[in-house]
This record gives sequence, structure tokens and C-alpha cells, in this order.
Amino acid sequence: MAQEGVSQPKPLIMINGKPMIDRLLDVFMDCGAQSIVVIINNEVEATKSHLAALQKKYPLEVVIKTTAGSMESFYNLKPFLEGEKFCLTTVDTIFHEEEFKAYIRTFQDAPEDGYMAVTDYIDDEKPLYLSVDDSMTITGYHNQPDSRTKYISGGIYCLTPSCLDTLERCMNQGLLRMRQFQQALVEEGMLLKAFPFSKILDVDHAEDIAKAETFLQTSFQVLGVQRGSEYSPNKESNDARIFRLVKERLEEKGAAVQVLSEQQLQESELFAPFVFSMARREESLKVFDKLEQQGAFVLNSSSGIRNCGRREMAEKLKGAGIPLPESLLMETGCSLKDSSEVSYPCWIKKGDGYAQTKEDVCFVNNDNEAEKVFADLRKRKISSALLYEHLEGDLIKFYGVGTEFFYWYYPSLHESKFGLEAINGKAKGYAFDEKELMDHCAKASSSLQLLVFGGDAVISPEGEIRIIDFNDWPSFGPCQDEAAKAIAQLIMDKMNGNDK
Repeated sequence: MAQEGVSQPKPLIMINGKPMIDRLLDVFMDCGAQSIVVIINNEVEATKSHLAALQKKYPLEVVIKTTAGSMESFYNLKPFLEGEKFCLTTVDTIFHEEEFKAYIRTFQDAPEDGYMAVTDYIDDEKPLYLSVDDSMTITGYHNQPDSRTKYISGGIYCLTPSCLDTLERCMNQGLLRMRQFQQALVEEGMLLKAFPFSKILDVDHAEDIAKAETFLQTSFQVLGVQRGSEYSPNKESNDARIFRLVKERLEEKGAAVQVLSEQQLQESELFAPFVFSMARREESLKVFDKLEQQGAFVLNSSSGIRNCGRREMAEKLKGAGIPLPESLLMETGCSLKDSSEVSYPCWIKKGDGYAQTKEDVCFVNNDNEAEKVFADLRKRKISSALLYEHLEGDLIKFYGVGTEFFYWYYPSLHESKFGLEAINGKAKGYAFDEKELMDHCAKASSSLQLLVFGGDAVISPEGEIRIIDFNDWPSFGPCQDEAAKAIAQLIMDKMNGNDK
């Protein structure tokens, strides 16, 4: 870099107005570092003076020694690292802080010998490739890419003291490079996990300074996951539009958004600290489980989405004291004619999952109609059904985003998903307490762990409110523009750490 006209020693190169070494120290302290030790060579007085000044601000030890290679530098830090887990990095690694925080959180409670930062972004002159298995356990390091190597080493290592014995043996063998140490860890059977970063940059050339500044000035990538078409019956265009609007509002606020389909999500190993998703497939929810365990914020959470299955929702809403219609869970193999608990008219909804076809939610007037519905459910290998009493009154739809946005309307005056809204007929405008409706919805969303939600309620002629359905991330009907702004703001608040 000196040959390319950069006058500062590398640790003091300014990135967005802050020396690289200062930035790293701040990031480490923000992640709860109890102590920090830095090794520098004995050749640059400016670096030594700068670090001496920083010792007044940070719990910082400075080792001054010129070494023959990166592994020897690491070895000289060994006396400081023998008691606890530690994170090791070179001074010129540039990454998004939110990803790093998730990385540290994951490692803190992990039983493995080490977690290695990796990336599929390759902008390194001599990258060290690695292979992993399905659980992201590192199976090998490679100097050349092949069909096994999706990632490269990011130059950041979270390790336990158990790895220091391998370091000692490497030094005794006269090895000098960190890549040799990493290879030795795998060869000796150490359990190492790969933690994917979207991008890690190294500042090795003068032109890399501008790249690093631009990268850090860009808000971290937010991951958006689209809904599988089977979960958007007669609503594909509306679901696609609310998703697109949220993406656009986020981008207007400076966020970089990457969009994946549910299938792409399941094939990806991407980590993102902020995710907004309309996905419902169980395979997708398992990916979200993993992301949430790594510290990601997922909107809506995987547990919230699972809670919207018919059976789970009915149990949780009843337990939370939400006013509901009378309901009965039955196995579809039962005979309705033998049950004294069933009264008509009523609604029959498949017991598990979401309504994906018109036949998943049926209105019946008698045993014969109900038996036909049960026969169809059995034919489709659906083992249980929920029977709800039919409520006379005004049907209303409602939507919410956290505690900042709420909207309701009469669906009889707008579009219909399966045409079932016609059963209750045209709304008569019965008076009711809107605040009471909002309170019920707030309690229901909290019980189900949903921040983005929608549902249906029936208002009796006397103004009594009963919730008849509640679900995650609806299409938001006539209020898509306003809802998209609220959803994007909720995500940005989470990103900026000022969520309520």
C-alpha cells in the first residue's frame, strides 16, 4: 500500500473517518469483550504511539514484536488466550457489525471448538477455500476451488483454548501461516463450524479503502422471502404487491434488500440479521429457526407462523381470553350424526395448516352437508377438522403491524378470497368499540407472537366483538401502501436499535 501512495501504516488507515484499529476495538467492546490484546511490529512509531494512547480508553494489552508470519504473531498472543474463548482477526477485515454481533452471540454458547467466519464473496488475491457438510461443519481447507468449496475463509476466527495445543504443534513444525493452522485443526479432528457472512473485505490496496467505505456506508443487507404460491390462493398478485412495496420502502430508507423465493431460501446458507418473510412452508420455518438461533430478527418469527395453524391458534387464543365462537375439534374419521355436540349452521375448517383451497373452509347447514365435507377431508388425508359456530352479524377484516398501525373494513364492500364473506351478507354497520377490537387484536398478536397480522371478526347487532380468524402477514387488502410503510419502519427501527 505504501508503494501505491498510502502514507499511513495499515492500522491507522482511515475508513469513514476512523482508523481501522479503532473501529475494530469499538466493535469488540460493543460485543462485550472483557480484554483485547493487539500485536504490532516494532517498525512504525506512529502505530506504537497510537496504541499507547488507546490503552487509556480500552482494556488493551499491546505486544510489540516483528514476526515472520501471521501464525507466529498469533503464537505470541497465546499467553493471553489460554483461559477463555476468544476471537482473533487481522486489522484489515471489513464486515458489517450486525453480522459480527450475530457471529459472536452464536459462538458464545456453542459447544464446538471453533466458529470460523466465511463468505462466498471472493475478492482476495489468494483465498483459502473450505468445504462444509450439511450442518456447516468444516470438513476441509483447500488452496484451490472445486465442487465442494462454496466459501472462503474470512480471516476471522472464534476459538476455544483447546485449539492452542494445535497452534503449539504447528509452531514446532516450523509452519508460519494461519491457513496451515486451520488445516491442522481439521486434520486433528477439531469440531469447527462455518458462520457465513454476506461479505468480508480485506484492505490490501489503495483502491480497497474506497470499496470499504462504500460497503460500510450501505445499510446491511435485509433478506426478504416471498410466499410460495400455494399459500396465496386467489391472492397471488396482492401478496406479491405488499411484499414488493415493503422492499421498495426499505430501499428508500437506505437498506440493501436481497429477495429469495422459498425454494431459494432452502438451498441457501445465507445469514442475514434482519429478515422479512411471507413464507409458510415448514422447510422455510426450519431455516428461520436456525437464523433466529444465530441472533437474527425474523418478521414474522417461525414460532409465530407455526402458531397460526388452526389447532394451535384456537388453543392459544382461547387461553389468552380472546372472545371466540364456540368451537369443536374432531377427527375426520368420526361420524357427525353420532355427535350431540355439533349444532348447525356451522363452519368446518381443516384442522392443520392454512386454508389453501376453497374446500378448506366450508359452511354447512346439516349433517349431510357436513358428512360430505368430512369425506372430502379424509380423501385429502386431512385427519382433523375444527367446527365453529356460525355467528350472525357484520363481518369485518382487520390488519395490524406491531402497535403502530391498525386498519379494519367491511369485506362485503370489497374483494373476496373464496366468496365466503357472502354468507354473512352485506354489512349493516352495527356500532362497536374500535378500541376494544384493537385491544383484542393486540392481545391475540402477542399470544401468537405475530408482529404483522390480519384476521376476521363478527360484530353482533348488540356490538359484541368475536374474533373468528387470525393469521400471519395478510395481503392487507385496501391499505397496502400504508401497511408497507409501517412494516418497513418496524424493520428499520429494529436495525437501528430503537424499536419499542
